[in-house]
Amino acid sequence: MNAQIRNVLPATVALPVPSALVVDANELHLASVMKMLARAGADRVKGVHAGAVGIDALRGEDWGMVFVDLDLPDVTGMQLIDLLADRGSKAAVVIMSNHPCRILHAASCHATARGLNVVAALRKPLDAMLVQDLLEEQAIRAAQAPQAARPEEPSMHGFSAEELRRALLSHQIKPYFQPQHDVLTGALRGAEVLARWHHPSGRVLGPHAFLPAFERAGMMDCLTQYMLSSAFEVMAMDGHGAGRVVAVNVPASVACSVQWAQSVADLAQVAGVDPSQLIIEITEDGGAACNAALSGVVAQLRLRGFQCAIDDFGTGDSSLDRLMRAPFNEIKINRGMIMQAREHVHARSVLASIIAMGRQLVATVVAEGIEDQEDLAMVRNLGCHVTQGYLHARPMSRAAYMRYVLRSDNA
Repeated sequence: MNAQIRNVLPATVALPVPSALVVDANELHLASVMKMLARAGADRVKGVHAGAVGIDALRGEDWGMVFVDLDLPDVTGMQLIDLLADRGSKAAVVIMSNHPCRILHAASCHATARGLNVVAALRKPLDAMLVQDLLEEQAIRAAQAPQAARPEEPSMHGFSAEELRRALLSHQIKPYFQPQHDVLTGALRGAEVLARWHHPSGRVLGPHAFLPAFERAGMMDCLTQYMLSSAFEVMAMDGHGAGRVVAVNVPASVACSVQWAQSVADLAQVAGVDPSQLIIEITEDGGAACNAALSGVVAQLRLRGFQCAIDDFGTGDSSLDRLMRAPFNEIKINRGMIMQAREHVHARSVLASIIAMGRQLVATVVAEGIEDQEDLAMVRNLGCHVTQGYLHARPMSRAAYMRYVLRSDNA
């Protein structure tokens, strides 16, 4: 084990290497993987080359690690994955296959979605050093688990409608800003406005903690109106700057009529805001039932001078239909697609196709989730126009964003 890995562990903790089950149709490869595990220090290794025997082994006991071959002759590795998930297994799962990477990736996504701890999805044959690394990673996690344990915080999802109304009326929910930058020049383009709840408990809650409560209470339209008003107020008071934009998320279920679109235009006029500086980001909810209405909504917004983005393109069930029906002039690619494109060639090809399609439609293409220079180089080379993510900055308060704007102007 290298010195870096050793230094992560407390000096008094021996490396606990988990028991491992290997289910592999190829007996020669099975024997090779078992030998790798034994040499790496696994205290107990069991190998089987048939899926039915693997099922018995999985039902018989809990394993620290499970190596699953997708290419079994009697049952597929997918069925073993489902069995592990049905049992609520906490094992570290390694998926193996001779099939193309896209099938491995799909199997990994399925297993993760079912709650399994997938630590690797690998083409066969496995490399001995890689197996050693996998075992060491699991040993480190096991050694650190007691230190990482924290008492669970009480759930913050059971908000009442009255609490939500109070949060809006007393301005506990505040607009935060995440900057967007031009890919080629690096210039500040503007920011997306995101909701943060400064809860009376003292915590600042992100949308994942309270949006479900607003949805259950039927109050998403109230929250959307509040965020639009907050954005307009900031734009009007702070002289946001010529050409800089503010993007606001709007659920498709809220953007449901031409009348709603006109109400946004009226609100902007009263606030004295240039509509061309506002981007309405329609989120991927509502399903196909919303698409017919969205064509009118987006057309009305565009006629009134607003920009309109289709948010999280490719993650919903109706992206292409929406794009064909409604005159969006911006396509926003979410963080998940960027993450997959980092690791998988086929995901990078999908990303390249979306960016190329956006450019052909003369739409601005915005990539979220840009975390490092490699991400930036990838989307720049593929032709993306605008980036947003931790590489530039995390979401920040209004005051912090104004300082960010000033620094950008003076850079």
